[in-house]
Amino acid sequence: MVRGADGKAYGPATLEQVSGWVREGRLQAQAPIKRSDMDQWASVASFEEFQPLFVEANPQPVSAAPATTQAPAPQAEAIAYAQMRAGGSWFYWVAGLSLINSISSFSRMGVRFIIGLGFTQVIDYELGGTTALLLDLLIAGLFVLFGVFATKGHRWAFVVGMVLFALDGLILLLRSNWLGVAFHVFVLYCLFRGFTACQRLARTR
Repeated sequence: MVRGADGKAYGPATLEQVSGWVREGRLQAQAPIKRSDMDQWASVASFEEFQPLFVEANPQPVSAAPATTQAPAPQAEAIAYAQMRAGGSWFYWVAGLSLINSISSFSRMGVRFIIGLGFTQVIDYELGGTTALLLDLLIAGLFVLFGVFATKGHRWAFVVGMVLFALDGLILLLRSNWLGVAFHVFVLYCLFRGFTACQRLARTR
């Protein structure tokens, strides 16, 4: 027996008839039916003899959520945005730590961070004094600007900033500052991840 959408029972129908209705889409998975040896109504999909028909029509089980290897669009966009901001924020770290190095050199404190810029180290060594500190402030301010525009989604800020930071790494390489070079490579990797996330966001807009 088959219960229609109007609540009335129709039948009896043979197994072949019910199977045909399922194939034609006239009978949905949750439609109630009652076999001749049963007293209770149950959904069509609960009977083993009809389950293969629904698998053919839809490879996913009736109760299973659609499988996916990609995050939904809003979630993927949020992840890309977070990666972009995380990558762009490294410009702030580079500027801040380089400035601390410059102040340390100016005040002869002897404290130095390895993530600092090679540009400012050369200036501190060659010039020293107030002139070097002012130039260091200008360079640090430039990297802060890169950070501001990069975290807002401007790809040019990533590109120009990465090129200048890579050239800065060459200075440390020439001075055989291997630890500083290693951190430059790591920061460049983080910046590149932010840049690729920025590109993904640009394609979705």
